[in-house]
Amino acid sequence: MINMVFSALGLAGGVLCAIGDILFDLKGKGNQKLGTSGNIDSNWLKMPYWRFGASIMVAFFGAAMLGLGFYSLMKQMEATHGVLAAVIGVCGYVSAIAGLFAHAVLCIQPIIYKKIMETDNFKLADDTLEAYYRAVLPPFLTGYGFMLTSTIGVIVAICIGALAVPKWCVLLNPFVFLLVGVGLRRMKPDWFYDLPGIILPSLGMGMFGVIGMLNMLNML
Repeated sequence: MINMVFSALGLAGGVLCAIGDILFDLKGKGNQKLGTSGNIDSNWLKMPYWRFGASIMVAFFGAAMLGLGFYSLMKQMEATHGVLAAVIGVCGYVSAIAGLFAHAVLCIQPIIYKKIMETDNFKLADDTLEAYYRAVLPPFLTGYGFMLTSTIGVIVAICIGALAVPKWCVLLNPFVFLLVGVGLRRMKPDWFYDLPGIILPSLGMGMFGVIGMLNMLNML
């Protein structure tokens, strides 16, 4: 029963992270990419500061719940596939922490930009954020590596029957959901300039909770 609860919390964590994404990244029409690396959004100046702090707080609880979803998958598999279960559990838990880190550093950048732009000094804002990007990029990429490893682990578990779920469940992961979001933006940029692309990877993380619940239901 506790694993079912943890898997359900994993799904809820994905939904919370998606809400955090909306608070941070729903910029509205007319947004333009600015700066040396194109990582500055012009509509940040129109967004209130409270949205960024609220986004980090929501993602904080969402990431904690996502970690429980991975823990549930590990516990369900450890008796029969111990090594694979450990890889999924450890890498999944670290990727949940890394997800919070990535979300937080992304939410901090518009705060920095808005404060510097109160002095109307775009060059200083751009130079500061470029240095900021260089500092956070290594742990950012490392976190995505853990997410990729845990995702591959779940795909392998499904393919070899370690998880008793339909094979199509290999599509329930953040990277497939990200591709769907990118595809929608490419096909209809006027419709999908923000939603649903910005929330799909988080919902994809929540799908690991769905896989855990399906596995337990199929094992009854």
